[in-house]
Amino acid sequence: MEFVKPSAEELSCLRADPLLLEQELDVRPEVAEDIEKVLGFRAGRAYWRSEHDYLYAIELADLGRGRPSMATVYGCWDRYEPRPPDHEIDADLLQFLKWLAGQTRSIAPADIEMVVAFAQRQTGGAQTTWHKGSVLHTPEERFANLPGFPYEAKYIEIEGLRMAYVEHGAGDPILMLHGEPTWGYIYRKMIPALSQAGRVVVPDLIGFGRSDKPVADNAYSYKSHVRWVRKFIQALDLKSITLVCQDWGGLIGLRIVSQLPERFKRIVPMNTGIPNGYGMGEAFMQWRRYSQRQTMLNVRIGSVFLSEAEQGAYQAPFPSAEYQAAALVFPRLVPIRPDHPGAYDNRVAIEKLRTLDIPVLPICGENDPITAGAVRALSQVFKNIAPVVTIKNAGHFIQEDAGEETARVIAEWMKTS
Repeated sequence: MEFVKPSAEELSCLRADPLLLEQELDVRPEVAEDIEKVLGFRAGRAYWRSEHDYLYAIELADLGRGRPSMATVYGCWDRYEPRPPDHEIDADLLQFLKWLAGQTRSIAPADIEMVVAFAQRQTGGAQTTWHKGSVLHTPEERFANLPGFPYEAKYIEIEGLRMAYVEHGAGDPILMLHGEPTWGYIYRKMIPALSQAGRVVVPDLIGFGRSDKPVADNAYSYKSHVRWVRKFIQALDLKSITLVCQDWGGLIGLRIVSQLPERFKRIVPMNTGIPNGYGMGEAFMQWRRYSQRQTMLNVRIGSVFLSEAEQGAYQAPFPSAEYQAAALVFPRLVPIRPDHPGAYDNRVAIEKLRTLDIPVLPICGENDPITAGAVRALSQVFKNIAPVVTIKNAGHFIQEDAGEETARVIAEWMKTS
């Protein structure tokens, strides 16, 4: 357990939710004394981050009895976001309690496990995995005979969720992250050329493509998407990565670069950015307002003509509205205010990105009114950034509108960067 000191700005963006309360801690003097010793104070708060990237706090109170008398554990959630899934919170609390037991002379970590097991049997509570029925799997037959996408899906488990990906080629990895409401299929025109330059790895974000799809809105947050992709990178042990990212793929990928810079060699942001909460363009706000009035998105991609089978491939992951929770939530996760969830974390990420010397090639579709400003703003973030490459006759979904041309531009740049 590593305690941290969050900044006042971060704490101002969070709300404290009391999760555990012990009002008679000093009834067990040896436990109270051990907790005081390990925390280093009799009254006050200590903070830590869990494996889910959530901030927690333990607060001790001193009633003048020579030892801590009360203890409260808080979860510190984003102020304007729902509480995270209960099973993630329960898993974090279990990890903390086992650690705390290990710091005392009279509580065994095995006793904590026994109490949790009893609660699970008697009440169904204290669950640390996804509840039955809370995750959907798109039937495999919906992905049969995908035009132009002959790649066999591979799967890896991330936090109990099956995450799908395809790979092609050999060499240093080229990680290609899609946005919303698409999936890895959107990169099919770029994979052939880039697989000549490296090992192309194309995951489907959780909630999209062939990956698992939690049904609850609160399963999805900016933080959780970043965490899942970061753990995907670590599970595959990807290094010397060339990151190719578009739309939400950039919002996620650039944050991860700031967290794991040693794993990245190059960055190619396409029609994307890393918003800091200080305003988005009207084109995006119109899309945001429109999307939040929908109960199911009709996925129509690209400005070029697509066959019925190609358009069907984009709709394949979503047999019904229940499968689209992630797609419908994404637009409202974009930080549009300084106190919006994710804005503080992005500001921290931007400061880290400013220090990196990673080569960056920004690419923008000529006809994309939503992200052109965000792409240009990256020149104020990265110090080793090339001039923006504008792809003619391409819109927001640049992979579909000009995938082959864009891939050639990237492959040529990789030779000299």
